[in-house]
Amino acid sequence: MRRLGFWLVAAAVSTLAGCATLERPQPLTGADIVALAREGKSAQDIVAELRRTDTVLPLQAADIVALHEAGVPNEVLDYLQRAQIEEILWRDYLQRSMWGNPWYRGYGSYPWPPRHYRGSPWWGY
Repeated sequence: MRRLGFWLVAAAVSTLAGCATLERPQPLTGADIVALAREGKSAQDIVAELRRTDTVLPLQAADIVALHEAGVPNEVLDYLQRAQIEEILWRDYLQRSMWGNPWYRGYGSYPWPPRHYRGSPWWGY
């Protein structure tokens, strides 16, 4: 019985120790990116930091212009725009996959019902 208790405690401690190391870095803000650019960091260094922190900013055109006027390199702005587009596409994929697609019946993201049924009054649309 003592052995079982030892192994249970060892498993609990190792599980908790493993969870403690999964802390993610905080994403950068627009002000952080401007500060990195003003410090003289290269575009490659700023992009590497954006990738490391998984930063995706919901930028509008005015935000991109403001960042450009603040001295952020064009390569960083291009990366931010690509990251935003990829995030939108990923969320759209998840919504259309089995988690959000009401027509999902175990066939991956197959568009169910088939196209030739979609215009039919039987499907209601």
